[in-house]
Amino acid sequence: MLQSPDLINKQEIIMQALKQYLIEITEQNLNDTLQLSKEHPLVLVFYAPSHQPSVEFTTLLERYAEQYQGQFALAKVNCETQQAIAMQFQIRNLPTAYLFKEAQAVDAFQNVISEEELKQRLSQILPKEEEIKFNLALDFLQAEDYDKALPLLKEAWELSERKNSDIALLYAETYIAMKKTEPATEILNKIPLQDRDSRWHGLQAQIELLIKAADTPEIQQLQADFSKKPTTEIALKLAVQLHQANRNEEALELLFNILKQDLSAQNGEVKQQFLSILSAIGNNDPLTNKYRRLLYSLLY
Repeated sequence: MLQSPDLINKQEIIMQALKQYLIEITEQNLNDTLQLSKEHPLVLVFYAPSHQPSVEFTTLLERYAEQYQGQFALAKVNCETQQAIAMQFQIRNLPTAYLFKEAQAVDAFQNVISEEELKQRLSQILPKEEEIKFNLALDFLQAEDYDKALPLLKEAWELSERKNSDIALLYAETYIAMKKTEPATEILNKIPLQDRDSRWHGLQAQIELLIKAADTPEIQQLQADFSKKPTTEIALKLAVQLHQANRNEEALELLFNILKQDLSAQNGEVKQQFLSILSAIGNNDPLTNKYRRLLYSLLY
């Protein structure tokens, strides 16, 4: 299991609250709705049914809320029925809108604005693309669907230009949950020193335990045999054992060193085993692209 249940539970609570992301504001739910903006972007719009421009603009905001599928919540204040709230916010013109992020009003405007300007203003509070992918990955991780979470985490990390260590830690943690230590180690090694906190060290400890558990007697014996007599036959057997223990980089490197000398080694069996391992670990594993490129360098 992954080590971030608090993060996943928080996300679940937020999404449950936002199942209905169009909120009619009353004095009873105003404070709770504003508190929601600590975790999720919020637009608070004031309108009046008798004021057609404000109704039309609120309808436009509703369309955007639906289009963005809950990336921000739209809280609507009917100034004719909620006059106390309108007075509290000192509303003078309709429509009036406030944009909240992390419980702070980051923007506000009065009267109708163009769609182009509205999009620009909403961009201040909408989550970045990497945040969207990260949150989607959390949903898959909650269901322990690691294969679907991995590409999303990879894309999120790349979109952050590999600067978001929270994404990187969860990315590595997912590989560890799949008992794939090599890509997890590669990711952790790219995390800046200042971000290597207790969680980073904990993941490193998990990797060490997995490596020890994967160092089976069969592998130890084959490694000893190969060091004494480095034949292709022993290398193939060792590569299979390493792959079964999820030590794929060691297996691929062992076979690639043979292919560098002879592409048709063992009547093509080495190349076939090499390709079989790449196929088994899948395209989401960074090792696949690395060793596929290396093989192509020998072919062309």
